[in-house]
Amino acid sequence: MLRFTKSAALVFFMLAFTYAYFYQIPSTNGNSRLALTMSIVKQGRLNTDTFNSQSGGYYSLDRATYKGKIYTDKAIGSSVLGAVVYYPIYTILHFFGKVLSATKEQHLLTFLVMGLPSAVTGTLIYILCEYLSKSRFRAFIVTLAIALGTMCFPFAIIYFGHQLAASLLFGAFFMIFRIKTLPAPAKISNFYTFLIGLLLGLALLTDLTTAVVVLPIVAYYFYVLWTQKLLKRVKAWVIPALGGLIPILLMVTYNTLVYGSPFSVGYQYLADPVFRAAMAKNFMGIGWPNLQVLYYETLQPAQGIFWQSPVLIMAVAGGYFMLRNKQAWAEFLVATIAFFAYLLLNSGYFMWWGGWSFGARQIVPMLPFLCLPLIFVPKKYFPIVIGLTVISVIQMGIVAASRVMVPDDIMAKFSQLTFFQYSTIYSYCLQLLSKGQFGWNIGLTYLGLGKWVSLIPVSLVILGTTAIFAWMKPEPQEKSALS
Repeated sequence: MLRFTKSAALVFFMLAFTYAYFYQIPSTNGNSRLALTMSIVKQGRLNTDTFNSQSGGYYSLDRATYKGKIYTDKAIGSSVLGAVVYYPIYTILHFFGKVLSATKEQHLLTFLVMGLPSAVTGTLIYILCEYLSKSRFRAFIVTLAIALGTMCFPFAIIYFGHQLAASLLFGAFFMIFRIKTLPAPAKISNFYTFLIGLLLGLALLTDLTTAVVVLPIVAYYFYVLWTQKLLKRVKAWVIPALGGLIPILLMVTYNTLVYGSPFSVGYQYLADPVFRAAMAKNFMGIGWPNLQVLYYETLQPAQGIFWQSPVLIMAVAGGYFMLRNKQAWAEFLVATIAFFAYLLLNSGYFMWWGGWSFGARQIVPMLPFLCLPLIFVPKKYFPIVIGLTVISVIQMGIVAASRVMVPDDIMAKFSQLTFFQYSTIYSYCLQLLSKGQFGWNIGLTYLGLGKWVSLIPVSLVILGTTAIFAWMKPEPQEKSALS
């Protein structure tokens, strides 16, 4: 049975602490999102003119301009959720005459809107994997591999939209999977199904590319309804549709109020003429899949996910064993479609590397789903998973401790550099650390620790939690729903 246990609470604490321990400045991408948040909360406006000035604390080159006003060019989901979270905080502080600086606002919202949902997602990964494997230790290792061994980690500590979208998508999937595990016909509340639709709608509001995962998740939902003999229940169709409709209506209302049309988006009015021209080609800058880019985003050391997170190699291998399980074919399809859809979609994007970024950040929303094939790796091969998880977590830790935003001029030097020389992690992020150029962390700022010493507290928390799971007595075995 899927349940929140003491071990799941321990996972949540470890992840929440780790995501809170590090912080990265939002840069131009995050500031564009946060400027809208601040404009909504403090002025009740949708334009970001006040906060996008050089002195406003949220200056960004990522902007849309329409009729002399400045707006965010991003999907508005992260901005809206930021406003929902920050409004009561700002109101209370304002009542007591307190004002937070822009830096403190950025930091606080990064943790509340990105870090906490990411910690919840990691906890859901653990609960799901424990249910499938009946092993707390294996479930913990898979959680560690995905939550701290992939780009999920660095993008949980910076105010971009990718990891939030990943959390929303996986949250909806988890809720649907839970319905499948209930005795048929399952008894589910209207609020529960409403929340599923709301999460999927918010994912679209946060990142439009999530449509390539939302659609298979919706299909999966109807499959689960069929298995639970609920397909004829009208409310099971209508209620989640209403939940998903709310963010969609919010999106079209915003577009109408700002740009005069429900189908206009910020990318059509980019202030930068070069980017505006590029985004006008094909579908918002996305063309046909490119095989060379597929190589770049998977196997090349610069930004290839199998180099940056080698544990994902075992996720691919685990897909073979998952496919052999007749009870897991639906979940296999969701994970597989999410994986390939994002790789193919991003390979056709004119800026597949994501501009200033250590990795191909647009593919982040599909990463949590790779926990599914990874947990199906047989026990005899699991030592390989453990070894690759260690490497993956260390490499993502290097990025989190230094800088997520790697200058993209390295992309123009591929032909001039040796094979490993253009690894963003080793040729840039690790070099920053070797020069003492660390990013913000609690140890440096509040504990007064030295540069490298500041990494000890978070390392002890991760290692200590791992040791606890390694020494836990196994629970009595019960048959898995997917065995």
